[in-house]
Amino acid sequence: MNDLIKDVLNHAGVVASALPQLTLTVHLCLLALFSYAIGWSCQHFLMPIVLKIVSKTMTVLDDYFLNEPVLKGLCHIIPGVIFLLLLPNCFPGVEFEDKSLVHTILEVCTKIYLTIGGVLLVSAFLTNLGTFTTEQDRFKNHHLIGILQFLKLITYCIGGIIVIALLFNRSPVNLIAGLGAAATVLMLIFKDSILGLVAGIQLSVNKMLKPGDWVTISKLDIDGHVEEVSLTTVKIRNFDNTISTVPPYTLVSDSFQNWSSMFESGARRFKRRLLIDVNTIRACSKEELEVLKRNKLIEKEEYEDISPVNLTLFRRYAERYLRERSTVRQDLWLMARQLEQTPQGLPVELFFYFKETNFAKYEQLSAETVEYLISVLPRFGLKLYQAPSGTDFLGLKYS
Repeated sequence: MNDLIKDVLNHAGVVASALPQLTLTVHLCLLALFSYAIGWSCQHFLMPIVLKIVSKTMTVLDDYFLNEPVLKGLCHIIPGVIFLLLLPNCFPGVEFEDKSLVHTILEVCTKIYLTIGGVLLVSAFLTNLGTFTTEQDRFKNHHLIGILQFLKLITYCIGGIIVIALLFNRSPVNLIAGLGAAATVLMLIFKDSILGLVAGIQLSVNKMLKPGDWVTISKLDIDGHVEEVSLTTVKIRNFDNTISTVPPYTLVSDSFQNWSSMFESGARRFKRRLLIDVNTIRACSKEELEVLKRNKLIEKEEYEDISPVNLTLFRRYAERYLRERSTVRQDLWLMARQLEQTPQGLPVELFFYFKETNFAKYEQLSAETVEYLISVLPRFGLKLYQAPSGTDFLGLKYS
């Protein structure tokens, strides 16, 4: 090629003293133009064909890993590879030790270009991998976004080290070994990223958290759904539509409540107390038992008991009422139990599980259940404890 270019330049009347430099310049320009033409052809002719083939395949994976950003990155790397491989042809008869300054500069610049292109290609690939994992249901239970972000950070660091090594003509391995002395400084700089990575791995392996989960962090007054789990932050949209950001290692080091298992089990616990006025707890008379039996509030066996207590009858009725409801899980704990007496009365706690896990519907069912049982209390001769109000004191007569 050099001989051909020299012949053309000789016929053009170029002086002999300028012939070597001009021949090299023309050769390099032709090589650069040829490399660019190959890359341009790949991007405008080969890439559309590949994208069309990918769009017609049945698999989903290739839509993410052979999409336009990745193929563009490959098309940008191809010219650099061709230029680097054919560059020695521009300097015929030159040994490695006898490289000229121009040859060395062009070779280093091309390698730096390839390094940057490779880093961007790997970054695009990791971005597509993150998109793929977030859109596939089988990967939603695994925290991968933070790990992929950390891999991007490692890729950028390695790319930067290679570029510096090329500029100073040093081995990247020796340069990395030399950074061992600065490890303490790097640990301080990337402390949050390192802690976030470790915490992200713990969250993923232990399946503690994923986007879409409802979490409650009482210590930080956070209650809402997880929107994003990244390398350094966890974004949570509270129910008042505010956004809270928490470092991942905070969730690992402190306790938080994740409600996802409640939704997965299809059972939401109901646990609420009714404070009974102890002055209304007594044994039922035969007349009262007759009325309760007629209203179908007690069973025949209870009617025949000796001196049954009205609170006992109410607790049994509450359990029967809950067992007859189709919205209550019958295979889990269900009880109306008595708790330790308080100055405000004797607590009767309703403990069972609804089938409904939706927040609004669950609250509606809870309210209906409590309201009905409160309305039934007077039929058993019971009253709820209620602290006296101002109107109660106004009704008092003083002697």
